[in-house]
Amino acid sequence: MLDNLYLQSLTKKYVNYLIIIAMIVACSALPASFADQKTRTFEFEGNKFDISYDLNGEILAFGIDQEANSFLVATDSVNDSVFTISFPNELLGAQDSEFVVLVDGLETDYTVTTSDAGTILEFPVSAGTQEIELVGTNVVPEFPLGAMAAMATVSTMIVILSRSRPVFK
Repeated sequence: MLDNLYLQSLTKKYVNYLIIIAMIVACSALPASFADQKTRTFEFEGNKFDISYDLNGEILAFGIDQEANSFLVATDSVNDSVFTISFPNELLGAQDSEFVVLVDGLETDYTVTTSDAGTILEFPVSAGTQEIELVGTNVVPEFPLGAMAAMATVSTMIVILSRSRPVFK
């Protein structure tokens, strides 16, 4: 009987060790960039966008160039690394996911992953990089969707009222 209890306690002890080892292995399988990923909220003309990124350096500011359909990233203290940025499709989109990525004005290769929620771009940056420009085919609209809906409603009401009441007799 005593031997049976001893075996049961040893079995429980080893099961606990195996669980701890499995947890350590599972945590070490997570990519290191996942732990370093940062998120900032970017606000532009009343719209707020959560932007996640991983960069071996510092982000100074984000910006929009509506004429160029581009999203700008000002950086500092950048070391040679891979820059990963995730942003919502409402912020910046590209037909067939064909973006142009400029690092200090020079076009660079990138990988893109898209979903209904957003886009993830990954590309190399070199030490001393100061400006990154992501060019798409559309960027945050000048007029928010709500303003466009209000304008459509007002226009429809004007047309209906003008047809029902003649202005000139």
